[in-house]
Amino acid sequence: MASVEVREDNSGFVDNWQSGKSLAECNLHMLSSEDSCDVSFRVGKEEKLVRAHRYVLMSRSSVFHAMLCGPLAEKEEIKIPDVEEETFSEMLRYLYTDTSTPTAENVTGVLYLAKKYAVGGLERLCLTYLESSLTAENACVILEQAHVFDEEKLLDRALKVIVQNGDVAIQSSAFTALCHTCFHKIVSAADFVAKPETVFSAAMSWCEDECKRHGREITRDNKRLVLGDSVYDIDFTAMDAKEFVRFVVPSGVLSNEEYIKLLCFFTMSEGDVAPFKIKPKQLVSHSKVSLYKSSVYSKGKAQTSVIIIKCYDDLRLLGFVVYGSGDCSYDIKLEHEIGASFQDAKQAKLSGKSGFGACVKLHLNQPFILERCERYRIHITMASGETVTQGSSLLSEVFAGSCRISVSKSGLNKTENGLISHLILENT
Repeated sequence: MASVEVREDNSGFVDNWQSGKSLAECNLHMLSSEDSCDVSFRVGKEEKLVRAHRYVLMSRSSVFHAMLCGPLAEKEEIKIPDVEEETFSEMLRYLYTDTSTPTAENVTGVLYLAKKYAVGGLERLCLTYLESSLTAENACVILEQAHVFDEEKLLDRALKVIVQNGDVAIQSSAFTALCHTCFHKIVSAADFVAKPETVFSAAMSWCEDECKRHGREITRDNKRLVLGDSVYDIDFTAMDAKEFVRFVVPSGVLSNEEYIKLLCFFTMSEGDVAPFKIKPKQLVSHSKVSLYKSSVYSKGKAQTSVIIIKCYDDLRLLGFVVYGSGDCSYDIKLEHEIGASFQDAKQAKLSGKSGFGACVKLHLNQPFILERCERYRIHITMASGETVTQGSSLLSEVFAGSCRISVSKSGLNKTENGLISHLILENT
């Protein structure tokens, strides 16, 4: 039997640091203490020295095995200039211990190394972290990384988050950093829901950064050049005509013929706008659209609530969900803005009983028709009953399917909080 050699200092004391440690803990100690390391790396722009053990690297990665043994094996210090030392050390930690702690700051760099050195377990760990941490604010970053790493599943998930939270996602700083392929995937998505003016503004910011990435001067012609055919996927036809004239026309990214074609569409609401695309509408069927961020619980007497709405598509107003307790009755009036004043009132008297959440659902006997881009003022007065909760923080914009609805408070409101909880809508 071969003899076992133990290390000891001059006093004869043996450092038994291995005692009580797991395999992973022993490996990590060998790495951090650089005990018996036999391979050296120069990592990052500053070429920081990182030392490791050939046996561990070769046993965990086929790429390292090829690098460190055989006729083409590296003999000198190995340079790793494309990542920083902290990221490279995080990959080594996984190779030695089978554990890693991805963070928002290091996950893309660690994923890059996992793929580069064929460390499958670490790659799956990073992808799981990215999928679980998806938000509207970081979805553009993750979309771009999924595209770079050719991860279709992650890309589809990130794109879904973006198209469902368009106004938030495209206003993140990462949107302007997207490559053209990812930019096009977003603006061309059939189910992309966002305010068209916001989309156009974000697209112009993206164009400026794209010009810089290609070393081009930021001009109208160059912005149109980098947009390419993606310009036809921007949903100009969903814009309000006044907003189109205010924001799009001065940008100069469309030709005179294109301006005229779209302006004719706004005037006639019909006609061929090709090559511009009209995105299919997401139909609304008895959709309940919430008007408030939250509600406040306070018992109150009869009151009046007045709001102004403007729909960017033709819709039917089928009814309301209003705050109320017990048996309640309501007087309802709908006014259409004609010229500088609201008139042409339609009225109804409705009653109902509160259900879950102290709300009453009211269905109109005859739906109110809400015409595209017209403004309407809705009055609801509680004729009998009492409220136990009211809406607060009125939303300025809501969506019914892909139809955008602007909401504002009327100066006729008698209370700070609102009586109308939801609108019940459908397509005409």
